[in-house]
Amino acid sequence: MDKDAPQQQGSEQSKTKGLGFGVMSREVQSIMLILVGGAIIRISLTDIFLRYVKPVMQPYLIVAGAFLLLLGVWALVDQIRRGSSHDEHDHDDDEFDDGHGHGPMRAAWFLLLPVFAIVLVAPPALGAYSAEKDTQTVAAPSDDLFPPLPDTDPIPLSLNEYAIRAVWDDQRSLAGRNVELIGFVTPNPDGGWWLSRMTMACCAGDATATKIHVVDPPEYEANTWVKLDGHWVPGGGVNSDSAIPWIAINSIHEVPQPKEPYE
Repeated sequence: MDKDAPQQQGSEQSKTKGLGFGVMSREVQSIMLILVGGAIIRISLTDIFLRYVKPVMQPYLIVAGAFLLLLGVWALVDQIRRGSSHDEHDHDDDEFDDGHGHGPMRAAWFLLLPVFAIVLVAPPALGAYSAEKDTQTVAAPSDDLFPPLPDTDPIPLSLNEYAIRAVWDDQRSLAGRNVELIGFVTPNPDGGWWLSRMTMACCAGDATATKIHVVDPPEYEANTWVKLDGHWVPGGGVNSDSAIPWIAINSIHEVPQPKEPYE
């Protein structure tokens, strides 16, 4: 039994390395940590991070990115000081001179593609495609009392607040008032389009859409951001979390995407 143990252990190690586990060198691991940490810091110091998380998350992203960056630098410097990179390379050449050791190494570098994608071409915030597929949910307020609207004309409102008032306010505080909404165009499969905005609790992964049906809208392409000055009109249902309220246009024009695309 004792004689067979080393052979079994050596066989297991050979299988493990043949599958690509443990092949990635310490230098590659360190470089990956540095690149990932640098990418997180980069997006955290610009408006890009607002496409993925709420503004309150910025300090945590910076700390996490800095930790990964410092950890990668420390590991790389430590490895260079040890001078073990040449020994590991020679060992890998002896054991994998049939070429099997290089495939996993090359595959490891492909793990960096998402990092380069974020650094070079950051994915956009969720837009019309996500909003169209999302089921409208207008949650009922915790109480039936809505604070009075300001005296300004038009009244700037978030799409979520407009939807909640339009669906759940039995006093119809929106009636006879002009409101200003900013959102993006989402094609309605039944014709026309919805004015939409995504709302997230923490990150883009939990984002939900708020959609407002625009009455007799002009032609705009999907994902076009617009500022709409309009007024509430009956339609779309009330007292239902699946209702999609309506709005009639007073004026409308195209605007750039806001710094914070989510509500």
